[in-house]
Order: sequence, then structure tokens, then C-alpha cells
Amino acid sequence: MKPLPPMPRRKPLLLAALVLCLAFPSFAAQTITNAPASPTPAPTNALPAQLEIPKSVFIIPATPLEGKDPFFPLSMRPFTTVVVRTNPQPTVAVTVTVDLKLNGISGTAARRLAIINNRTFEANEEGAVSTPSGPVRIRCLEIKDDSVLVQIGGEQRVLRLRPGF
Repeated sequence: MKPLPPMPRRKPLLLAALVLCLAFPSFAAQTITNAPASPTPAPTNALPAQLEIPKSVFIIPATPLEGKDPFFPLSMRPFTTVVVRTNPQPTVAVTVTVDLKLNGISGTAARRLAIINNRTFEANEEGAVSTPSGPVRIRCLEIKDDSVLVQIGGEQRVLRLRPGF
């Protein structure tokens, strides 16, 4: 095996550079400390001046030329106008005809179950049932031997089994 060529010795150059770097800052510090003292000493009990912290001001732009939402820059939501009615129109109660069918009653006398539009309910249970006009939320109030009392919105209705059951 062939021996490696000798590495050039750089340690003396690095050592000289380190000494120079350390010598010049200390020399500059000595010249500053040897400067004559100022005729008026600074007060030692002086408090720092209170800085006023600026308050952030947020202005909602009225048009896209005034600014935009930084989180949703393509949104036109800030520029839409909201109409507020001072005299709202009175709402009229609309009665909706809902087709409910009692399919069956089952369970024990202590815990009766009613099947209304193919969904099972027990007493005081609330849920949605499917109707031809869409889903309707009802509450089953009471289950008797041949009928069920349900509440639809504010209206109460008695559903009966068809005769023969």
C-alpha cells in the first residue's frame, strides 16, 4: 500500500488569525473605556418612556375596490347588502296534511310499541317518519290497545288500527 502524501500544516496560520481576531476587539474596547468621562452624568433613577401601543382598526369594505377578505379573496360575501325589515309580516299558521298510518301495535302491556309508517315508536319517543310529502317529525304520546296518540307540530292526532286487527 502506498503512503499518503503529508498534509500541509495550517495550524500556525489558524492560530495567528484567531489571535488577531481576539486582539482587535479588545483593543477597540480599551480605546472606548479610556475615553474622557462626560461632564454631566446620566441619571440612574430615570424611568423609560412609556410607549404607546397602536390599536388595530378593521374596516369592512363596501366595494371590491376598497379591499377584500384575506382568507377568502374571491368571496363576494362582504359586499352583499343585508335587508333588515323593521315591520316583519305576521306569520300565518299553515296546516299541513300528513298521511300517517298505524301499521301495528306490539310489545307487552308494560312496554307497548307502535309501528307508524313503518317506524317503531314507544311512548314519549320522537322521530321522523317518511310520508309521501317528505319526512315529518312526530312524537308518540300514548299507546293504547287499538290506537295511538301522536303529536305533529302543535297538533295532536289519534291513529287507529284498521278494523279486524
